[in-house]
Amino acid sequence: MPVQIIGRKIKLDDEVCVMRDGEPYAFPRNISPLQTSTAISPGVYALVNQGTFPCFESDSAISMMQSLGGNNRVDAHREAFRRNLKIPTIQIFLPHYTDVNEALEHRAVLYNASGKVIPDRKLKGYARTLNSKCFVHLNAEFPGEQESGTGFLGLDLAVITGFDSEGNPVISRSPLEDCLEQSCWAELESSNSQGLPTRESKIERYIPGKVIYFWHPMKGTAAGFDANSDRVYLNCVRNPDYSNSALGVFLCAEGTQKN
Repeated sequence: MPVQIIGRKIKLDDEVCVMRDGEPYAFPRNISPLQTSTAISPGVYALVNQGTFPCFESDSAISMMQSLGGNNRVDAHREAFRRNLKIPTIQIFLPHYTDVNEALEHRAVLYNASGKVIPDRKLKGYARTLNSKCFVHLNAEFPGEQESGTGFLGLDLAVITGFDSEGNPVISRSPLEDCLEQSCWAELESSNSQGLPTRESKIERYIPGKVIYFWHPMKGTAAGFDANSDRVYLNCVRNPDYSNSALGVFLCAEGTQKN
């Protein structure tokens, strides 16, 4: 008589299971929504995971749709701030890009700003946008260093933190950390604390969420994230004044600060 082997489907009504390094992990399907003073449609904003797997927190969310096309860098920031939103920095955006691709591979979980796991169909659409059809500004520019001998390649990294009463950008600067000094295929996992890659990839081709093409920063340039059907670029040689009807942003909403 043959031996009977009968499996059963594991029902995870309140949890979702992912595999990481051969180990299963369970995450809740619903968490607390992002508390923000900005009026957004939470279902189209993805929470930004901060921390180390499997323990995260989130105090911001990125729109899953590109918007504000046709603006140069400063004008895009001005419009974002008018809406009480921001444009993400490199160190916020690139880890999020990796997280989206890991969630697509069921190696991580991504939630929307309502606190619900992003459905597969919407996640696939968002990943497809990030991996093959977006053209956006990031919040980073590379002026010459303010203090001699402090910035890598003689540069600072500058981000826009707001606008003054006369409408001029308020800039926060810090010395550029060591990163790749040539344009090449780069490993995202090697990124420094500012989000720029430090190690050239041995695999000279695009791998979503892992290997992208890096155009290294130069004096007076700005950063952008560009994706087409062939590859994704972290483009740090963009002219800050450049605008194009197809060039936009992924808006970012910040959580309400607790007292």
